[in-house]
Amino acid sequence: MTATPLEFGPRRAPIWVARIFGTGACLFGAGMAVVAGMVADQGALMVGFLGCLGLCGAGFGCWMLVNGARMVKLRAVLTPNALHIVAHSGRHLWIQRGLGEATIPWTEIQGFTDMKVMNPASVYGAQTTYLLYTKRGDFTLNDMQWDNLAMMVREVSARCGRFPGEVAPEREAARAEIQAGTRRLFSFQRIFGWTLVIPCAALLLLVILGGLAGGFTADLARASLYLAVGLGLGVGMIRFYRK
Repeated sequence: MTATPLEFGPRRAPIWVARIFGTGACLFGAGMAVVAGMVADQGALMVGFLGCLGLCGAGFGCWMLVNGARMVKLRAVLTPNALHIVAHSGRHLWIQRGLGEATIPWTEIQGFTDMKVMNPASVYGAQTTYLLYTKRGDFTLNDMQWDNLAMMVREVSARCGRFPGEVAPEREAARAEIQAGTRRLFSFQRIFGWTLVIPCAALLLLVILGGLAGGFTADLARASLYLAVGLGLGVGMIRFYRK
């Protein structure tokens, strides 16, 4: 074992993508708010629709900027005695929460679990997400944000005396829970489900805004019902078709 610490950090490209798209989305949201004020005489429906677009754009932009700021701080330093890590804390695979920081002796590291997660931004259409189990908290890492993550997993596994993918016996239940929720990477049914969910959700929001502005007519009520059914079918297909 070398005495020289090994250090791993974030990939630079995703950080700049988050900054650029986040700033652009915030500017788009501000622009929609200005346009909504300029066309206030066009009716409440138009103002509400533009305001909704602006709010969604600003919200997405802020989320991207926060995500980019978090990625800058990602760090893992492997020393002879311990692992010092700054990474997304917990086992939240789909919605990443705040960063956690800990210095963990090698004897307290309980291994990794990996799984594939659909991500259209990845070259292969999926990213690899690793869960690091430790006695001082769990961490979530993925190869879209971390540079040379596979090598880091191998080095950490070697130092804690486990093969990559092997976990301590007391964490087998947590690993089985994660593996049971693994979703299909390339599933026609799931793709079709998302194809239903995205437009149905957007159109349903527009119909509701129209109803709130001008009253719910029979046509709007029927449209809402059809869109709600389509949205429900899409969500059901996404949830049902798992591995």
